[in-house]
Amino acid sequence: MALIIVKKSPENKISEFLLKLALPHDKVIFIQDGVIFAIEKNLKTMVKDGVELFALKEDFIARGFEESESQIPLIDYEGWADLIERDEKIIS
Repeated sequence: MALIIVKKSPENKISEFLLKLALPHDKVIFIQDGVIFAIEKNLKTMVKDGVELFALKEDFIARGFEESESQIPLIDYEGWADLIERDEKIIS
């Protein structure tokens, strides 16, 4: 299992590449400008089945979004720290 950290917006090719790396049972967390992915209606079709998706709530709100706009679970810094502690491999 890996934790993939996506920091760049959907327009960035690196973000798209990182999403393609995700395998079932991996987790993806969107932070910084990457949280823009959380409002994408087709986000779940962009990754393989079985990949867990999260966005950092503080970054999401800081960019002017309402929590209700997110298509995926929002987690706080403590939740992010838990993900980092649990996963063996981190890809950023």
